Amino acid sequence: MRPEQLKILIVEDDPIDRDILRLCLQESALLKFELAVADSAAAGILLAGSWSPDCMLLDYDLPDMNGLEVLARIKSDAGTLPFAIVMLTAWGGEGLAVEAMKAGVMDYLPKGQIARDTLVYTVVDAVRKFQMQCRIAEHRSALERSQRRYELLLEAIPQMVWTANADGIVEYANRRWLDYTGLALPEAGHFVRDELLHPKDPDRTWMAWESARESGSVFEIEHRLRRASDGLYRWHLVRAVPMKRQSGEVTNWFGTCTEVEDQKQAERANLEREKFEGLGRLAGGIAHDFNNLLVSILGGASFVKDILDPSHPAQTILSDVVLASERAAALTRKMLAYSGKSIFFAQRVEANPIVREACETLRRSLPKTIQLQVETEAGLPPVETDSEAFQQVIRELLNNAVEAVVAGSGEPASGTIWVRTKFAEIDPETAREQDIDTTSSGVRCFVAVEVQDTGCGMDVETQRRIFDPFFTTKFAGRGMGLAAVRGFVRSNRGAIRVSSGMGEGTLVQILLPPAETAGEHAVERGEGDAVSSTEATAH
Repeated sequence: MRPEQLKILIVEDDPIDRDILRLCLQESALLKFELAVADSAAAGILLAGSWSPDCMLLDYDLPDMNGLEVLARIKSDAGTLPFAIVMLTAWGGEGLAVEAMKAGVMDYLPKGQIARDTLVYTVVDAVRKFQMQCRIAEHRSALERSQRRYELLLEAIPQMVWTANADGIVEYANRRWLDYTGLALPEAGHFVRDELLHPKDPDRTWMAWESARESGSVFEIEHRLRRASDGLYRWHLVRAVPMKRQSGEVTNWFGTCTEVEDQKQAERANLEREKFEGLGRLAGGIAHDFNNLLVSILGGASFVKDILDPSHPAQTILSDVVLASERAAALTRKMLAYSGKSIFFAQRVEANPIVREACETLRRSLPKTIQLQVETEAGLPPVETDSEAFQQVIRELLNNAVEAVVAGSGEPASGTIWVRTKFAEIDPETAREQDIDTTSSGVRCFVAVEVQDTGCGMDVETQRRIFDPFFTTKFAGRGMGLAAVRGFVRSNRGAIRVSSGMGEGTLVQILLPPAETAGEHAVERGEGDAVSSTEATAH
């Protein structure tokens, strides 16, 4: 509003009433008014559009249309009036006044009550109220835009975001939170819900929440949340910041949930790697020292055995010493394999013949109720490794498969063991997820040897420990076992993958990189060149 002057448009068809209104405003000692006059509704609408008054004094009863129709004509597309309007009428009661006020007029005056001071006050008050309404509307619009930007920002944030009242009841959540939890507003409830948490996490989570709520401090915890789409629990960092009044009273909580599952897996992988590296150094050191002692024991026992008469009573004892020493030497070789410090006589070898020979050796001792199926893929590139150690690794896997089938089938033992060789291509993303060493340029090619059985399978906890030295599920330990297998694979820059479930059998896959000179052949080999055949089916 311009305090020095107001533009007033008088829309009145009665010339006497127009003069009265004009004189009342012109004789005002408080303000100066710039006046314009129209004697019909159509003229008033046209003048209002070009002149833009601060206030219109509008007669309700005009010859071409009534005041309410005029209001409808000058309203914007948004349904708002462009300036303040005071309705004037020579007749009509409270019903007309209410209808006019609902239509957006600022005030209503019967013509019989018009006086100079009254009219001036009514006009000024109407302009002030209209401008106040405009400011409120602008603020509301700005608030709505801000709210919309706020919601868009929360939707754009990659984390799950929510707000809650002082008691932790969710009031707003972005789409990521709703999709992950499977909950819907407004019945989402507390942001800490037992059905969302891993069974091992509720107690410590609720303790942390109660502590934060009572002290008004930041709530922060790492726990596992159930994903609605597949029921899996994944680690999240949950953080809720309290919003407080000046008195310190908490009014709301602003929270985020950031998935840290990949970081947790990376931490576990690093710990696992550090553990095996430490155990490998220990095993390697012990194996070397122990092997030096065995050389003396085995050499001495063999020498004494050779110089004594074959009928000497000590021959039996010496033979036992030699046999025990040889077994101990085999154990040290496994320990060295686990530590990655074995002395390998690496050469270019074909995987298929080594696999067939190991399977034929096992076939002779298998009961007829256990089937051994061997499937080898033709055209595999050679690998560069120690053939004897490679064959020993396959025998170890086959022995484990046989024991799993026996343990899971009852009497008489029955089941199937598959041994396969094939060409495998591992993309970088899968390699990162499964900690497989690949080149940074893209897909890495491997020669894969798989041993699969229909045995008892393993639970998750057992799978975590199968590569630990001397770990076994049997009553009596069996030595290094899969720990040595893993050491062999690691020494050959390969990888080993295990997939198993209780009652579902086990699949062990060994990945060995092709010999360097065979890399080009491996990449160029087309899909149509891969020939898979069943080499043998026993029993």
